[in-house]
Amino acid sequence: MAAILPGFLWVFALLWALGICAICLVNGALRKKTDHRKVETVQWSVIIMQIVSMFLCCAPYGVYKLLYTQIHATTRHVYAMLGIPSAVVLGIFFVAELVLMYLQAKQAQRSIIDEVLTKRHHVQL
Repeated sequence: MAAILPGFLWVFALLWALGICAICLVNGALRKKTDHRKVETVQWSVIIMQIVSMFLCCAPYGVYKLLYTQIHATTRHVYAMLGIPSAVVLGIFFVAELVLMYLQAKQAQRSIIDEVLTKRHHVQL
């Protein structure tokens, strides 16, 4: 059980990051300017999920360090070989979360500005 725990935590962290990216994409992070549907601001729950994601991305490596002596030598060798590439993959998805959250916030800001200008235009008519 100790041998697969770091790998399981890594997969869980990756799926968590993918989930956050998917939420931001569904909420309109990459909508085109010609798409006039309203984009909502980034929810607090997504922001909290992103903070949790930071800890989840670190967890597999901390657990590996704690369980190092309980893991078989060949499994340790596999984890050692995959350590840097797996950290790079999680890092890329962590940064992708931040970028998509920023893009969603920027799109939401444009939606709010458009809504205010549209209301003002209708009031003036």
